[in-house]
Order: sequence, then structure tokens, then C-alpha cells
Amino acid sequence: MVVNIEGHFVNAKNSRTSLYTEWRHHPESLDTFFVHLPNSPQFNFVTAGAYRYMVFPEAKIKRQLGLHHLKETIGDTPLKLDDMELLANGQFLCKDPSEQKPNILSTAFSNMWWSLVADSLPRPSQVTMRGARKEARTFTIRQWKNYSNEFLPTLVKMESEQYSGELWIRSAYPIQAIESDPLKENVEKRPKFEEPDLFRKIPVRGERKIPLILKLNQELLRE
Repeated sequence: MVVNIEGHFVNAKNSRTSLYTEWRHHPESLDTFFVHLPNSPQFNFVTAGAYRYMVFPEAKIKRQLGLHHLKETIGDTPLKLDDMELLANGQFLCKDPSEQKPNILSTAFSNMWWSLVADSLPRPSQVTMRGARKEARTFTIRQWKNYSNEFLPTLVKMESEQYSGELWIRSAYPIQAIESDPLKENVEKRPKFEEPDLFRKIPVRGERKIPLILKLNQELLRE
């Protein structure tokens, strides 16, 4: 899927800020977020789950990211890099074994958000997330919409003690609708190394030639 998301916020500094990102979800390869921020360098966040990095196209800089970097905010917005990581790898819906209620969930392998409480499932109208540094925030989902058989929350209000904002999905469609997807093309263009046929760990291909000494022995035996 390709999902275009827009957000407008009042951050912890009581300043207005916004964000626009195009999320390209590739189940078979890398997920990429093309992030646009006002008055800030644009960057791409690329994650494969086991590793992740940021690319700043204008400066031609690539920054490798460890798990602890996911707590960083995205520009001046209240969103975290971990929000994109969790969206890409679908690690929200993990049942909390210490809780009996089915609407209390955990976020696996998250360095920022540890729990998620929904008022109902599978399509809640309100979700509260709690995590590191005693941070908490609540999402009020005003509308769900079917995009190519995928239900996504289209209008979302976000609130905490330090900030507030709104997020909405401008569009969402199958990635096959893009005539040319450079990310997928780059994956497909990677050279595929052919594994040699192995015979007792010796690379061979086709018909093996019998050494001359064995031919002579065969002739002598036949005589």
C-alpha cells in the first residue's frame, strides 16, 4: 500500500507545526516514509525491522539508526521515529499476558511505547498509549474508511498534557497503482548470485569430466 498522511500540531513549546509523509509499505522488502517538514530538511526513513536508517537526499547523507534512536521526535512535531517503525512492522496488536482484558495490548520491540488501551476492537474510537519517560497520549478516531479492503483511521485527534494535533489520511491505494516505484525497482535490480552446483563442496556445472588417470584405469580393467 501507499498511504499519504498529513498532520498539524501544537507541540510542547506551544508552537504550530505540521508534517506530511508518504508511506510505502513493501511486505516483501523495505518500508519507506518520505517525510516533509516545513523549514526543516526533508528525509526518508527506511526500515526492514531488524535495521533502519535515515536518508537526507539534498545533503546526500545516510544516517544509521539504532533502537535507542527511535525515541527521537520527528522535527518539531510530537511524533516519534518509533511511530513509523511500529506502523511499518505491525507490532501494535500484541496481547499483554499480565492482563485479562482483551482491549489492553502491548507493543513488541518498541523503545518508546509499551502499552495500548483501546475502548473496543477491532476498530476502536479511542486509544491511549503509554511509554518511556512517563509519556502518554490519546487518539480519538473519528472515522474509519475502507481503502482497497484495508480499514484505516482517516480522521484522528491526538492529545496529551504537553501537545495536541490532528492526523488524517489524504489517500491510500495499492502500490501496484504506481507506474514506477523506484524503491521496488532497486530491490528487483539487485544482482542475484547464482549458487553453483555442488559435488562434495566442489563447484561444478554440467557434465563432469573424468580425470585421465581414471580413464586409463577403466581401460586396463576392461582388458
